[in-house]
Parts: sequence; C-alpha cells; structure tokens
Amino acid sequence: MLVDWIYNTSPLLSSGVFILGGIVASGLIVVVLARLVEIRTRHTHNEFISFTVTNIAVLYAVLLAFIAVAAWENLSKASDLVGIEAGLVGDLYVDAIGLSDKGLATSLRNELHRYLRGVVGQEWPEQQTGRVSKVASPPLRGFHETLASLQPKTSGDAIVMQEMLHTLNELYNARRSRLEAAGGHIPNMVWWVIVFLGLLTVGFTALLGVHHQAMHFAMVAGLTTALVVVVALIVQLDYPFRGVISVSAEPFERVFSEIGVGESAHLRSGAVH
Repeated sequence: MLVDWIYNTSPLLSSGVFILGGIVASGLIVVVLARLVEIRTRHTHNEFISFTVTNIAVLYAVLLAFIAVAAWENLSKASDLVGIEAGLVGDLYVDAIGLSDKGLATSLRNELHRYLRGVVGQEWPEQQTGRVSKVASPPLRGFHETLASLQPKTSGDAIVMQEMLHTLNELYNARRSRLEAAGGHIPNMVWWVIVFLGLLTVGFTALLGVHHQAMHFAMVAGLTTALVVVVALIVQLDYPFRGVISVSAEPFERVFSEIGVGESAHLRSGAVH
C-alpha cells in the first residue's frame, strides 16, 4: 500500500521519488500542450495565462500553508498529550506510595507497570503502522477497580484516594485524546483538492508561450519541485504517530525508567532496614 510505503521509507527517498514523478509528469504536460496548442497562440495569450497562474498559485500557496500549519499543530498537540499522559502515570505511581495499605499500593504500582509496558511495547508499534490499539486498557481498568476497592482507614488515605481518582480521570481523558489523535489525519477530500490545484497550477504554467522549450521545461520542473516538496512535508506530518517526523514514546520510556529506578531504591532501602 502506498501509505505504508511512504511511512516505512526514508523521507528523503519517498520525497525524491515524488519529486522525480512530478518532474516527469510536468515534462509530459509541457510536451503534450506544445503539440496541442501552437507556440504563437500561447505566446499571444501569455499575459492572460500569467495572470491566471499568479492567482491560482497564490490561492494554492495559502491552502498549502494553512494545511501545513494545521498538520504541525496536530503533531505538537499529540506530543503534548503524550507528555501529559506519561506524567499522570508517574503522578499516580508516586501517590500510591502514600497509602497505608502497602499491599494495595504494590498492586496499584504493578498495574501501572503493566500499563506502561502495554503502551510502549504493544500500543506504540501499532500506532506506528496506522492502527489504534487498546492493549493497555485492561491494566488501567484493573488499576481503577483496585483503587475503587480501597476502604480508607485514615484521613490521609481518604485524601490520597480522592487525589488519585482525580488524576485517574485526567489520565483517561489524556489517553482518549491520544488514541483519537493516532487515528486522525487529513481528510481524503482535502488531498484531492491539493492534487487538483497542483495540476491546475502546473498545467497553466505549461501553457505559457516560451520559445525555448528546454527553458520552459526547466521553469515548470522548478515550480513542480517546489510544490511537491511542500506537499511531501505535509504528508510526513499527516499522521502524528507514523514516519520519521512523529511523536516519540520517550516520555513513557522515561517514566518507566524512573519507576524502575524508584522501585529498586525502595527495595534496597527495605533490605537495609
């Protein structure tokens, strides 16, 4: 599938292929139009053609700029969501230590370990292939059920439980937003508009009456290259969790590492005592 090939290939290679394809296509357009419309006719209408190309190009540039900014903002938002979600998991782990029932606290921390392993080890690879996985949902539900079963024995337990439930609700919201971001991308209709306006811009540029055909081809090829480069960038930004330009699982990995270090220090401290 083309989409899988794009995101499983180096951006330089995929962009190079698209640029080469665009140059070849623009060359064919120049040759075909040169055969269909005489140079004298095209040269006579150069002023009108230039006016048309300028207006279409401005509209196209505005559209591409808007889509590129929107795609970048979606990527940044998805990155922020990942950081928030990972941070909330770390907060729950720290809060669990404050419970007086250490057995229950250990169970809660184990569920958080399972959740992090599920996100990093299974959900993230699925996201990178364009699929949305909910493998880590059971540990999170298990954490919720275990926490809900707590019968506070002290006022401290009640405060900690209330704070953890509030944090858990925020974690649910952050997770839900991440999964929605993983499944979102630019609608197909927008891509059709991008392709259509691109062909229209290149086509009218190829209609210009330039006596030196090689120079005409170079001009059209340069315009095509510039357009394809911008479109290729938008393609790389389209899916926030796919390709080289994508959201990293590093916040989850960092929290998992910190939790592991904290757990080891806690065990060593217990052994000393």
